[in-house]
Amino acid sequence: MNALTKVMLKRLSRAARPYLKSSGLLQVSGVYNRSALVWEPGAERVVVLAPHMDDETIGCGGTLALHAQRGANITVVFMTDGRHGSSKLSTLPREQREQEQQRLIETRKNEARLALAKLGIADMLCLEAEDGTLQAAAVPAQQLRAILTERRPHLVYLPFYLEEHADHRATSKVLLAAVAGTDLQFQCFGYEVWTPLFPNCLVRIDRTMPLKRQALSQYASQLAEADYLHACVGLNAHRSAGLLDARNGYAEAFHVSSLADYREMYNTYCASR
Repeated sequence: MNALTKVMLKRLSRAARPYLKSSGLLQVSGVYNRSALVWEPGAERVVVLAPHMDDETIGCGGTLALHAQRGANITVVFMTDGRHGSSKLSTLPREQREQEQQRLIETRKNEARLALAKLGIADMLCLEAEDGTLQAAAVPAQQLRAILTERRPHLVYLPFYLEEHADHRATSKVLLAAVAGTDLQFQCFGYEVWTPLFPNCLVRIDRTMPLKRQALSQYASQLAEADYLHACVGLNAHRSAGLLDARNGYAEAFHVSSLADYREMYNTYCASR
């Protein structure tokens, strides 16, 4: 991470504090006392952007379950269809590979419905962009604009733009294209999947961690490829170090900023690369 990005992150960490304070500030341990606050999710209108089916559970499943328990209106939007999400596809002849890809798409959708049900979420939308091509896709931004305009969210959860995976990074690009020229205003909650972020917000998920485990376990086709559950639980356990009196606890970490600040930060980062 270059020096300019570090400065932007620290400045925007401070900028997010008024929102987090007004929404429920709790004390944190010395690990994060200069950067992060502990926040309690409530009954906000929430839209979650997940590049792939399981990212939402890995990145913010415990937090979403808390929102759901408190009466939030939650919509999860899956950006890609997951057709390339199996290591076995490359060994198949073309016709058989295409058939397997269609089967895989339906499998992933069914797994996602089951996972979201464990978290208490029923509203699921799929933009159907081809897995791995989100950076170059134009249609998802148009689809997402319609969704956001209709639902008018208070909060949008999405992978933080420093995520290493190309589809994860592209989700920020799609979001900003979708809101361009609109009057939409919301808080962006950048979550972490494979790339740990610099957090300014922690959510204690001790109570909902069992639901998160159950939800992630529904992604059998994903877990057959790698032990994502083990990695996810380990990261959430590590994040609990930022909580006071967190023994054997769990937390999810976010970088929170206004939409305007998120756009500025993203554009500054892109221009510096």
